[in-house]
Amino acid sequence: MTKGAVVNATDHRHVTSEGRRAVSNSKFFIINTKLNGGHSDAKYLKLTMDPAEEQAQELEVLESIYPDELTKLSDKQFVINVLLETETERKHRLALHVEYPDTYPEVIPLLKVRIGESLEEDEDDESEDYEDEEEEEDNEADDEHASPVHIPETVEFDSDDLSNLLTKVIEEAEENVGMPSVFALVSVLKDLAESMFIRKCEEAQKLHDEELQRREREEQKKFNGTKVTPQSFEEWRLRFREEMKIDERLEQRAKTANGGKLTGKEIFERGLAGNDDLVEGLENLQV
Repeated sequence: MTKGAVVNATDHRHVTSEGRRAVSNSKFFIINTKLNGGHSDAKYLKLTMDPAEEQAQELEVLESIYPDELTKLSDKQFVINVLLETETERKHRLALHVEYPDTYPEVIPLLKVRIGESLEEDEDDESEDYEDEEEEEDNEADDEHASPVHIPETVEFDSDDLSNLLTKVIEEAEENVGMPSVFALVSVLKDLAESMFIRKCEEAQKLHDEELQRREREEQKKFNGTKVTPQSFEEWRLRFREEMKIDERLEQRAKTANGGKLTGKEIFERGLAGNDDLVEGLENLQV
């Protein structure tokens, strides 16, 4: 082979196996050849494949990889439900919605990330788990020492999480412009979502622990009570006597016991006593 010769992208008979590198699913082949002169040369051979044909081939491959997870909406649109590996009884899935622009893969696909739909086997498993949980709750209804809440089971992805994941997936798509990239995007989404789920579990567990500690401190206050001083006790005693109307009740009781007449003390305090009344009142006080 002479320098500058054109090499057919599908014909490798004239290319030594040593140093040959083919980039799978790419628009280019990079072929290193040892030429007669002893120095290396590289040929970048662009594949002349129609975008629609390339899209169809990628979709066919994806359908074979994700036979149950992929839902085809049209020749240019499909959804892949991604099952996340989490340490929870509940199964978490995210859905990657993909739409091919006419010139894909020369441009990035149109992407959306949503909460995935449960597959049939997921629903069966969750139904059994739910029945088991109901039975456990019935058995533990009167048990003060019931098992604590398993925080990871309460964690969900919110709209902000989905938006952040979509941003990362789009960044990955931009780095892969020029080659079919959906499989790589699914892998990136899965890895990022699983890492995010772990972080959310850790944050939720931390908040849960802090709330438990706060409640324990509140409960402890009931046993510790409030430190009492002579001044605080006197203030409390006066408030208590006023709230319970103790002085009024004692006064009423004294009137009842005296036949409705004023006591000597009352006569003296109100300054209503004449000489005779004063003497009688003093005698009553002495008695």
